[in-house]
Amino acid sequence: MEFRYKARSRDGNVVEGIIQGASLDAAVASVRERGLVPITLESRSASALTTKRKGGLLDTLRTIGTVPLREKVIFFRQLGTMVRAGVTLGDSLAILTEQTKNPRLAEAIRRTKLAVDSGMALSAAMRLRSEFNPLMVSIVAAGEESGTLIESLDRLANFLERQDELRRKIISAITYPAVIILFAVFILYILVTVVMPKFSTVFTGMGIQLPKVTLLVFDMSNWLVTYWYVPPLVVGALVVLPVLMNRNPATKPMIDRAKLKLPLVGDIFYKSAMARSNRTLASLMESGVPILKALEMTAEVTDSAPIGEAYLKLRDSAKKGGSLGDTARTISVFPIMIAHMMKVGEETGQLGAMLDKVAGWFEVELDEKVKRLTSLLEPLLIIVVGGIVAVVALAIFTPIVTAIQAMM
Repeated sequence: MEFRYKARSRDGNVVEGIIQGASLDAAVASVRERGLVPITLESRSASALTTKRKGGLLDTLRTIGTVPLREKVIFFRQLGTMVRAGVTLGDSLAILTEQTKNPRLAEAIRRTKLAVDSGMALSAAMRLRSEFNPLMVSIVAAGEESGTLIESLDRLANFLERQDELRRKIISAITYPAVIILFAVFILYILVTVVMPKFSTVFTGMGIQLPKVTLLVFDMSNWLVTYWYVPPLVVGALVVLPVLMNRNPATKPMIDRAKLKLPLVGDIFYKSAMARSNRTLASLMESGVPILKALEMTAEVTDSAPIGEAYLKLRDSAKKGGSLGDTARTISVFPIMIAHMMKVGEETGQLGAMLDKVAGWFEVELDEKVKRLTSLLEPLLIIVVGGIVAVVALAIFTPIVTAIQAMM
């Protein structure tokens, strides 16, 4: 069999090539005989390490799905703890394979262990699995190269934990008003399509003159009864279309820019993206990742096109020897505070620490923004829901009162 390898030579250079071997282990041994340290090694036809394990349909279905960020936090935290306690890397991965509850993550850990047992570095083995993104791989690789793998694992766990907390804050800020609005729409839909037609029949039989608000509600009720499928289709389109556009590389930048301009929640998206990007850049730099690569990776994982483009501009400026702080001052997406902190960090050699403080500041601002938004939406939603109920009640009880007065 032919294997394509990437390895590090004694002088630190990365070399690539093709080698023959009866098996993966034999190919790894051949690479080591050449005085090289394997980084990645895979079959030219198909990766020997990423071939799916044979099994039944149940095994396949169990490994389909996503891996929650919290599960990854626990994995890296426990891995760092066990390695610090003196447990070998292979044994640590074997233990985590058995105790990890998420089937997909457990399979990823198992495959990673096989690669590590074959002679690969942990970062190289992680690179073969889609469950571990390039940022995770880079932080672990930096720790391996600098001899601080345990510290890098702890730093990665802390970083992912903060990312998970940030994500939960965003979800909590959006979930509450969304649930209230959907509930109000559902109640209104039931009132207009089920209750109002019955009153319409009664009032028509009474032969009384109906007020305009009642006629308007009855007309809306009749329309909804006839075209009941239109509102669900419209709501579905408003939900599904942005999601599809956000997944399309051609339209995602437009959606990202629109999200930052939304009323009420636009500032939340902005602050969360800035907190995440600055925390990412700080973690990469503190792990020893080169600044150009760190800026490029930050742009990739930011998940906001305008902010990602801003970090790419910082990378291009840094390639030419420009100051990050001075360049950030010319980019509108960065507030003056970030540019100033970057400048101070560059002058003092504490850029990573400064960026970490910036991320913390944005997270505090995000907390306050979420609290203010929640306190604002609660009375606003009560007024809206109450107004809807009042209109429906007025449409129903006004003709009743009119009919009673006519009988007296």
